[in-house]
Amino acid sequence: MSALVGGDDESYESEFVHLQTRVQELVDRKRAMEGTKSDTRDFLGELMFTRMRRGMHELVGAGEATLDANRAAEWVMGMLFSVSTLTDFAKAFDHALIQSSSVGQDFNFAGRTDFISVEEVMQMLAAGKHLGCLSLETGGSRLDIYLADGRVFFLDPHTLTRRVLPGPDGLTFREIPEATVSEAEARRARESVPCILTLVERGVFGVDEQREVLRMFGKEALFDFMRETTPYAFYYRKLDALPAFAIENDLRLGVTSILLEGSKLVDDWQQMLTMFPDPDSPLEPKANMYAKMERAVLGALDIKLLSQLDGETTPRSLVSSLGLPLADVYMMLIRLSREGILASSGDFDALQGLDFGRADSMRETMQEAFAALDANDDDEQRQSAIDRVFGDEAPLVHSAAPASTPKAPPQQQRPAALAELDKILSEGDDDELPTNALDRLLLDSLRKKSS
Repeated sequence: MSALVGGDDESYESEFVHLQTRVQELVDRKRAMEGTKSDTRDFLGELMFTRMRRGMHELVGAGEATLDANRAAEWVMGMLFSVSTLTDFAKAFDHALIQSSSVGQDFNFAGRTDFISVEEVMQMLAAGKHLGCLSLETGGSRLDIYLADGRVFFLDPHTLTRRVLPGPDGLTFREIPEATVSEAEARRARESVPCILTLVERGVFGVDEQREVLRMFGKEALFDFMRETTPYAFYYRKLDALPAFAIENDLRLGVTSILLEGSKLVDDWQQMLTMFPDPDSPLEPKANMYAKMERAVLGALDIKLLSQLDGETTPRSLVSSLGLPLADVYMMLIRLSREGILASSGDFDALQGLDFGRADSMRETMQEAFAALDANDDDEQRQSAIDRVFGDEAPLVHSAAPASTPKAPPQQQRPAALAELDKILSEGDDDELPTNALDRLLLDSLRKKSS
């Protein structure tokens, strides 16, 4: 305040940034349920005591040896703010912080994954057939898992990472507008309506595919939490009854089956990290990237990814720009590394059991399509060349032949060139026939043409 009143902008900004940083650290600790109950009180005391001591130094002066600035600050602070007053204020601050946070203050069981894993928590709740909601939260992501009767009824992610859904053939895509996703997330925070249900109401998904989409997005969010290596908090709230949207859209997911599926994906994720260990490290293309791209079969998302490489692009930054989860981005990066387009630190041949799914099927489909087109072009060219040499196959019209004249055998109705060809082919020795595949194919075509 002194710097602000005195017009010292540099000192004011420096002090404000310092204060803001300390407050943010305190808020983060409280939300993560770390630290002690006295953290807030100690912070306020340290903050005010430091400012008071600095002011006393300026007031008394550095040359006054008879005065102790620390003792004077303690006296002034004790007169203005007692320890009990700071404690009461700190409790009020903590109460308001917890109440205003997305986690909420009502929970029956809470902890952190560095003490007990989410898999163990879900197995424990399922074994006891508890009815309630288990919430997982890290950074800006949160997932509510509604459990009852020993199984998962509903998965409710508060934010949507995926905006692009590849089609079954790998060539078509469905993209959700970013504005629509933001609207769904805002409605989730405001009215507690699941994001996917909002997208269904907006016509992004059909009612017939609602359950399948809910299951896909929910499982992806859960698997992302299972892949997370940084400890995060979880909270369980006992409920008297599940909300209506969870009952109406029962996903019917077994806890054991979904955890086994997630365990396999976690193992795959650990293998993928050997190729690109740091999601926040910039990606590096190979020196001959464009030559490799020319020979590779690339999809629309591959091209979009490569167009964003600027020396600072990281795998994590591609999540928002591509509209895909981080695991899907890694699969794309590994495929591009296998094609020799991107540099990686691992060995692709060492990866075991990774399923590249649609991308490999898309590549095979496109290669088959190109091969078929090439084959069709070759057949058409051969057919055209044969027709130009031997003429049309249409039978000759004998309009002047008398009615009593017997019809000539089919061999006599063919053009002279075909008859000559048949003579040559029939007299040829099989040992002298060409062994080249293309020549044999041409001879077969000529035989069919001559017959």
